[in-house]
Amino acid sequence: MYPQKHLQRRKISEALVIVALALVLIYIADAAVGQGKQGFLPLSAALRGMLFGASSIILFFASFGVGFGQKSKITTYLLIAGGAITGTSVLGAASMAKGGLPAIQASFLAIVIVGYIILGLGIFRLVRKL
Repeated sequence: MYPQKHLQRRKISEALVIVALALVLIYIADAAVGQGKQGFLPLSAALRGMLFGASSIILFFASFGVGFGQKSKITTYLLIAGGAITGTSVLGAASMAKGGLPAIQASFLAIVIVGYIILGLGIFRLVRKL
């Protein structure tokens, strides 16, 4: 029964990180299509950020927590990819906005930091041998 519990935790962790990455990619695609307006999803930019951005961040952290101590290449590599995509895409969007990086809003800066924290959690798992 003990190995079965570990297998379940690993699978839950992998499912959470896959869903989190999918949400981030949908969010970025919708924002890219919308270019500051409504994208292919019938949501405002603020609602899109709350539903897709915030939930993906929560799922990334939940995936790390559930999978802590479990060996999973999927969880490790997708945490790295998801953190890099989250941090870099927000940083890139902020640098292209009016005023550039010096005019970055605190909320965007917080998302960049959180994205790179997620990246760091993935690297931490990698250093600990997946």
